[in-house]
Formats: sequence, C-alpha cells, structure tokens
Amino acid sequence: MRAIAPQEISCNRRGWQVVDPHDRMTFVAVMAESTPTPPASSAPAAPPRAGSSERDPGAPVEPGAIDPELIKLRRPRPKVGLITAAGLVFLCIFALIRLTPDRRFAGHGSAATPAQPADILAGKVDLDQLVTVAADPLASHAIRVTRAAGTLGLRLAPFRGTGDRLWLATTGDGSDPPVVTGYTGRLRKLDDLAFAAAARAYSDEHPRPAFATAAAVRSAFATGRVVTVAGDSVSIADRDEVALDVVDPAAATIAASLTLRDVAAWRAELSRAGITPTAVGEPNTAIGQVRFSVAAPVSITTAQLEKARLFGARVEPVTRHHQTTWATLRRSPPAGLDVGGATLPDDQIDLIGLHVLRGIPHDAYAIVTGESPDDYWYVLPITIALAATMLVFAWALVRAIRRDLWPARAG
Repeated sequence: MRAIAPQEISCNRRGWQVVDPHDRMTFVAVMAESTPTPPASSAPAAPPRAGSSERDPGAPVEPGAIDPELIKLRRPRPKVGLITAAGLVFLCIFALIRLTPDRRFAGHGSAATPAQPADILAGKVDLDQLVTVAADPLASHAIRVTRAAGTLGLRLAPFRGTGDRLWLATTGDGSDPPVVTGYTGRLRKLDDLAFAAAARAYSDEHPRPAFATAAAVRSAFATGRVVTVAGDSVSIADRDEVALDVVDPAAATIAASLTLRDVAAWRAELSRAGITPTAVGEPNTAIGQVRFSVAAPVSITTAQLEKARLFGARVEPVTRHHQTTWATLRRSPPAGLDVGGATLPDDQIDLIGLHVLRGIPHDAYAIVTGESPDDYWYVLPITIALAATMLVFAWALVRAIRRDLWPARAG
C-alpha cells in the first residue's frame, strides 16, 4: 500500500494523508489456526458389548431391530395431590349437607298435610313438607323482604295468636288467589331462609302496633307484659309509645246537606232548634256538605234535630286522639288512665294501641307458599353425582395419604 500526496485527490483538503481507494490489501491465506479435523475412519462402528443394554446415542441399528429412540414411551398417569383430593371431598360433603332440606322436601308427596299452629310450634310436625294451616295472618304486622331495591320480593306476616313464632311468606305482588280453606306451603325454620337476617333486623328497629283492652293494660302495669286482642303476650318498655282514640261524650258534629239549604240557612235553622254551633267548617262543594261542631252529646243533638224536623242532617260522634308513653300510662290512678294531662275513665276506652319493638323469636317457623315437591326433581340427580364424585376423590385422598405421608416400608 502506498501513500499519495493530498493534492493528488481533489476531494480532500490540503495537508491530509489519505489512502488511494484503488489499492487492495494483500491477501493472507491463513488468518488464524483452525482446529484440525481428525480423518474419518472407514471401519464400521463397534457393536455394543454382549450382555450390555447400553448403546451410543445415534449409533446405527442392526437390520430388523427396533430403534429404541423412535419408540414413544407411555406417559406416567397424573397424580391427584393430597390438597386437591381433600378439597373436593370437603366441597362434595358441604354441598350434600346444604341439599339435605331440599332432598327431604322432594321426597314428600304433593298432597298437603293439615296442621295446627300449636302442633307446629310444639315440634310435632316434620319440617320440609307441604302443610295446610287454617289461621289468619296479621296483615298490619307484615314485613316486606326483597333481594334488591325496586323489586316486590316477599311479604312476611305472623299468624294470629302464635306470638310471632309462626310466619307466612307469600308473594309480594298480591297476585295469590283468595284463601278459603287455609294457607298451603312448605314448612321451614325461619332461620333457614335467606331473608331471615333482614327480617330480624327490620323487626328489631321498627315498632309494630299491638292493641289491648284497658283491663289488659292495667294488668300489665305490674308485670310489664300485656296480652293483646290477638292473643299474644307482648313485653313493653317505658319508652314505647301508647296511642288511643276516645269518643268525646260532650261533643258532636252535624253534617248538613247543602242541597236543601246554604250555610246561612242551616245556621238559622239550628238556632231555631236550640242548637248553637261552636265552629263551622268550610263547605265541601264536591259532596255538597257543611259540618257544624256542637258542644252537646250525640243523643241530645239527634233528638233536637228530629224535633225540629231537620232531616237533611246527621249527627256524628267526635273522636279525640291521645298519645303518650308507657312510662306515663303505668302511673295512672285507679279512676282512669293518664294520657299526658288528661285522665280518661276506663269504660270510655275501647282499645289502646301499643307501638312495641318486637323481635322475632329464635325458634320461629315459616310457611313458604308457592313451592311444591315436584319443583325439586333435579335434587336427586345432583345428589347422585356429588356422591359419586366424593367417593372417587375419597379413594384418591387415601392413595395420596399412603403415597405422601406414610413412611415407605423397608424392602
């Protein structure tokens, strides 16, 4: 390789030492030493030793012999682990236990068994069967339970005289046909139902009305338990509210028709009959009526209207609403019941309303309408499949224990 002056290449600046692009590097045949390759032997490969099964990989196979490298050996059977087998056995047992009530109900006939509420509460009637109960549910104590907001869900109402221990669970849309001979449904423990917790929470937070006579209320002053007109014994606390409506014996209301006379004419006619209204209501043009308040008993006012031959009016009693607490009411004197500033004689009181927090007893039952044993036909096939699966994996569990946990026996 020769160096040329910079001026010989016009594209380079003056003073650069460059290489002529037309020159070539001298060829060297051997750049680095390579590993010598041993000469191939023409002799055939030595056969394996007699009595020895070992052979070199890739060695030629004798004619008619089977190449062991081309044989696909059978794979070992998969092993079921100890945890997998135990988990599946546990799941099968759990599912079989959960299906026990439905399996028992599916095994009963479709004919309903007549039952009395007293026998059900005494445990004399088997659970998970179709029963018919001739009793009246308390619609005023109904609780609506739903799976999601905006749905009708179910209506849960206690039967009269059962102390909230027997409930009726029916559809929430009111589409059931009228009940004539009794309520038919599946008998279950209330705690076994999915909505039991929600129903108990609502009952513990919201008071339900109960009604009792004045004599029953006086009897509860010492015991703290009152017997309602429905036959239930209710525990009442000082904070519970008490309300009652009493007819005022010294007041009456005259409902006069505006078809025959106007308000001024009626006022004049009542004055001629010896009746002096204490207040006049607004005329109701929709029904053509005006109401006059009178400070006189109903019987006397009625007699005065009949004597004046004012047949276009009727006399109505006046009801006064009183509200207090049980703590105030139970301090009432013998002369009457103290309703917070007024003492009412017992003989003037028809019923007393008690707003009481009443929790659902822990041993309550429920009759669920709309269920039939024929609806649970699928329970038996599922039970058989679960039992077969449990047996298979129980055997796999035994083998896994013997394989992984038991010490190997000495040979």
